[in-house]
Amino acid sequence: MRRAGSLRWRLGLVYALVLAAALAGVLVLVNVLVERALIDNTIARLEIEAGLIADSAGNAPSTTLPAPDVARILGGQQTAVVILDRSGAELAAQANGASADVVDARLDAAVYASVLDGNRVVDAVLFSVADGSRILIVAAPIRFTTADTPTPEPKASPTARPTVRPPGPRETPPGLGRGQGQGLGRGLGQGRGNSQGAGNGTGGTGTGGTGTANGQAPAEPPNAIAQLGVSLADVDAALANLRSTLLSIGVVALLVALAISFLVTTLGLRPLSRVAAVADRVAAGDLSARARLPSGADEIGRLGRAFDRMIDRLEGAFAAQRQFAADASHELRSPLTVLGGYVDVLARGAHEAPEAAGRILGSMRREIDRLSRLAADLLLLTQLEAGGGRLAPERLDVGELLIDLADAARVMGDDRRVAVERDGPLPVVADRDRLTQALLNLVDNAVRHAPEAGLVRLSGRRDGRTVVAEVYNEGLPIPPEDLARLFDRFYRADRSVEPGRHAGLGLAIVKAIVEASGGTVSAASDASGTRFVVRLPLAPTGASQHPLSGATAALQDRRLP
Repeated sequence: MRRAGSLRWRLGLVYALVLAAALAGVLVLVNVLVERALIDNTIARLEIEAGLIADSAGNAPSTTLPAPDVARILGGQQTAVVILDRSGAELAAQANGASADVVDARLDAAVYASVLDGNRVVDAVLFSVADGSRILIVAAPIRFTTADTPTPEPKASPTARPTVRPPGPRETPPGLGRGQGQGLGRGLGQGRGNSQGAGNGTGGTGTGGTGTANGQAPAEPPNAIAQLGVSLADVDAALANLRSTLLSIGVVALLVALAISFLVTTLGLRPLSRVAAVADRVAAGDLSARARLPSGADEIGRLGRAFDRMIDRLEGAFAAQRQFAADASHELRSPLTVLGGYVDVLARGAHEAPEAAGRILGSMRREIDRLSRLAADLLLLTQLEAGGGRLAPERLDVGELLIDLADAARVMGDDRRVAVERDGPLPVVADRDRLTQALLNLVDNAVRHAPEAGLVRLSGRRDGRTVVAEVYNEGLPIPPEDLARLFDRFYRADRSVEPGRHAGLGLAIVKAIVEASGGTVSAASDASGTRFVVRLPLAPTGASQHPLSGATAALQDRRLP
């Protein structure tokens, strides 16, 4: 059931329905076109064989033969001929091998009247009362030039909606009509008449009048109707065979198309199946799984790359979370252990020695302060990385800020050589306190890692539309494997530094503050020393403040001072 409800099967079902609908439409269209062509061909054959084609002036054929003779000589085998007056009353009939239903088939009296009044040929398809088979009726106007034709009573007959062709001449090459001259004449037999209407037939002895050079009859109105009827059983049988053949071909084509569509769908959805399998593995905890779909510019290729990037970030986030939990636990455990030891000492009676108790209380205060700083740094770092933190941007000069920080560096490392370089005004828009905190962290890091009498240099310059602040210190180079992780939380490249003094959050805070201010920070190290480079956008002329990063502007935490 799960397989039947998959996307592949649903798409296959949609393809099957679309193909079936298209195939059914094609079959119906072909059947209709072929049926219409066969019926039109039968109508044309009946009209030509019977000579019921008007001349070029649109005049109906005329004859001096009586109605029974005309009925006998018109039509071919299996074609019933009935001569009718304008009311539909039968004047004469000849079955010619056709069934009684074909002979008795009739149109509405109004249709017969319209044939005479409009001097036009009407065709219609009726259904047999006996077996429901179809009958084709063609009713054409003719003119009898004698008035002694009998008029029997009309018979009841089935009716149908006729197909009426507009009046107008039917062009026929000279001699192809059946004795079309002035009238039907002898041409109503089976012989061929010329353009003068002098054909010799075997079925009648009438004499045609004198025709004109182009075989046109005098413009006299028709007074009778020649109805030719033929069973469409052969046509229906041919259509049935055609439908059966088309249906067989259509079923085979549908099965082949469905097989191809399922194959194409399976191949097309294979990358998505792979992504789904990898997603299941990731959900089960395997963050090393990757889809690694073939590279391509289509939607599936882009989906695969985006999915793998998402898993990369997810794996990195989980790794960072685990590392953060481990580092935070380590950083918190040390002061808590110290505090616990001091509490135990006090509990054993250290309070009886005032000097010892004072030292212990002082140490406890330092550890508590350390915990407070660690908590504050973690809160600030988390808020900045999440786009929060209440920053108050203002226009300031980085060069002046570096001069102030150089004084602080001389106090922190009085045995270091401190130099300041600046290249004119360096205006930026940033939060003064947070930017000072970030640069001071870099200065403190430089002072701590510079050797005794080593150089610590603070420099500022412009680089196009960017202000560059650089903090450099002489000393041992940082290994490349450590350089890439300098800005990670709780990471310390120098393991010799006492853990209690520095938690490894300073450079992470630097990066968060600089990025929240719209800038970047990078580190480089070689044999001569280590330099940290901060790049910030140059403040536009006259600007007092500018938007920080989008996330910072939207998520500033008003609780943070």
